[in-house]
Amino acid sequence: MANMEPKITVIEGVPVYDVRAFYHKFGRAKYISHLDLYRTIQRAFQRAKLPIWYTQGFNPHIYLTFALPIALGYEGVNESFDFRLTTDIPLEEATKRLNDAMPEGIVIRAIQPPVRKANDIERADYELTMSCKALPMEQLTEKLNEFLTQDVIETEKRTKKGMKMIDLKPLILSQRVSCDHRVKLEVTLPAGTQVNINPTLLTDAFAKWAEIDLDYHDIRRLKVLCADGTEFI
Repeated sequence: MANMEPKITVIEGVPVYDVRAFYHKFGRAKYISHLDLYRTIQRAFQRAKLPIWYTQGFNPHIYLTFALPIALGYEGVNESFDFRLTTDIPLEEATKRLNDAMPEGIVIRAIQPPVRKANDIERADYELTMSCKALPMEQLTEKLNEFLTQDVIETEKRTKKGMKMIDLKPLILSQRVSCDHRVKLEVTLPAGTQVNINPTLLTDAFAKWAEIDLDYHDIRRLKVLCADGTEFI
């Protein structure tokens, strides 16, 4: 990644270097809100003493954008954010300096020039882990498989105009159920600016349909994908 050609934007006659950081957000950091994450990364930039580009105008601030913000409480395995550098420093060095400045639970995996645009994102892979004290794992697995084989999976989704009933079935782009210590569902759902489906809609609909209370359900976003199925980079 570090050997890719730099992407340069000229702003008011000055070249700046566009870069994209990929990071893992886990543990206690899962519960950092998006706004607090934004501030956390800004502070890390300052501690790392990276040559960060600031926006122009009356209120200059660090240029920082997220392609697809992750919901509070989710683990993100390969999330990303974009920023700009004023100097073409080695990206391995930038990665190390930024990692040294990050709090526990946020690890920069790599920094590279951006390849795809945020509006190329159309789907995401998730891993949903769940358990129920009232049901043995095998029975919970059977119920989940039965739930997923329905022709229609209706649930309510909050929209700008209020609550709306939707059918999740055609929105489940791929699925795989497994059972190992806990029941796991790997699922691909629409994600992006056009259609974005929160995985909790699926777990909530399942719990309601099965008439159970899930004692534990953990959500990991494994990959962010473009329309052609390739990973967002």
